[in-house]
Amino acid sequence: MRKLAILAFALAAPAAMAPAGAQNLNIGIQNEPNTMDPQWHLLGNNTAAMRNQYDTLVGRDVNLQDRPSLALSWKVIDETTWEFKLRPGVTFHDGSPFTAEDVKFTIARIPTLQGNPSAYSVYTSLIKEVVVVDPLTVRFITNGPAPLMPTNMSNVFMMSGAKGVQPTADFSTAKASIGTGPFKLVSWAPGTPQMLVRHDAYWGGKPHWATLKISPIANNPARVAALLTGDVDFINRVPVADVAKLRTDPKIKVFDGPSAYVYMVYPDVSSDQPPGVKDNAGQPLAKNPFRDARVRQAMSLAINRDALVDRVMEGLAIKMTQPVPESMFGASPRIPPAPYNVERGRALMAEAGFPQGFQAELSCPNDRFPNDAKICEAVAQQYSRIGIKITVSAYPSAVFFPRRAKRDFGISMAGWGSLTGESSYFLSLVIHTPDKDKGLGAINTSGISDPELDTLIQQVRPMLDLPKRRAALERITELTVERNWVIPVLAFGTVSAGRADRVSYTTRQDEETMAIEVLPAK
Repeated sequence: MRKLAILAFALAAPAAMAPAGAQNLNIGIQNEPNTMDPQWHLLGNNTAAMRNQYDTLVGRDVNLQDRPSLALSWKVIDETTWEFKLRPGVTFHDGSPFTAEDVKFTIARIPTLQGNPSAYSVYTSLIKEVVVVDPLTVRFITNGPAPLMPTNMSNVFMMSGAKGVQPTADFSTAKASIGTGPFKLVSWAPGTPQMLVRHDAYWGGKPHWATLKISPIANNPARVAALLTGDVDFINRVPVADVAKLRTDPKIKVFDGPSAYVYMVYPDVSSDQPPGVKDNAGQPLAKNPFRDARVRQAMSLAINRDALVDRVMEGLAIKMTQPVPESMFGASPRIPPAPYNVERGRALMAEAGFPQGFQAELSCPNDRFPNDAKICEAVAQQYSRIGIKITVSAYPSAVFFPRRAKRDFGISMAGWGSLTGESSYFLSLVIHTPDKDKGLGAINTSGISDPELDTLIQQVRPMLDLPKRRAALERITELTVERNWVIPVLAFGTVSAGRADRVSYTTRQDEETMAIEVLPAK
């Protein structure tokens, strides 16, 4: 009965919140968030939702370049001190002023969230102390040089410290959801729309939309149908199969561009008995095959990336050999395209002691990116050519990511976006051995532990000299690819669509749908 009541309120809320008309925006999204706490579970679905309600000190444009937001400027005072000058006149949704004390509160709350499946501490781990100089000036004292401080601050949502630390559950009910962002949360519950109203005093100017309804529509045909019938004004992640058809519809405008997300294979390289991995008789293997670099190399050689891009993605993707797009800082121009060589793959499997292959369960999300489950199925078929007999298990993102965090999968596929615009984000979070004290390896769910790479990653983190930093990151990226700790497959394009008479839009590389950037049609 409670769920029915929440759903009834959600459906009725647009009429209750504001009169119907051009100022009401309805958005249909593929993946819903699993929290409204801006510091709980660092996941793209969640950060996308937070950017409608909260601001960060540093903003980023559609190409992931830093720009002023709640901070007007920032500078290095010395090797261990950054100073940020805050924007005057900013108010929270409850009317209270945003000051340096709120910055200090925000940073202090992050490590207090116990059991966080993916903590935001990766962005704050180098901060030793937050010093309030005056209401509009804050300094971060760091444990050594922190060249990525401005970029890191583009991912930490500023919170009000007036009521102290609030429990995560109170954000889901909107009781504690107080940000400085363009929209204020009215109601939300899992499986129901996010209902928001305009923050009239928003520092960036009064938003175009008085009310905002963001509905989770995971089913691809249903999401497209909602757009075609006018039930929603805008949708993200247009299914690949529908792009050409929508381009020919005069009532619809398709918006597309490059994405920062790369789809990769993640083999468990640490467990003695990886879940779902067995010999051909269904018995446990004597050793973990993924620990052998030859098996991982064979897995890369077995993937026909051209076929995946052309047939599964219908050209709306590019094949990848490295874990970040080539345009990013730290991507290496010396990494050649990944070869496709089944015969060599079979030989490597035999050299590694698996001439007859083995069985494995490949797990992936089925609602995160266009055709993600189909990509998994296609890769599974390709792996059969080198003797790896795959069973595909596809899950909703809300199930997949928590299970992957608990290391429930022996081998998985998922997308990763280096949203800082450089490869250190991926290397620090996914490749480094998990180290909670250093804030490293927080999303290393494959058990990767490479002492040489750990040392190199730690060495590059404090580098302020950009040419040296670039060269060091390129080398770490090259070694990661050579050792096939992860196996990049393809990079997505990002495609959204809207009612031509209602909205205009420019896609973002991070694929986040920020309602304030969905503009009225020109």
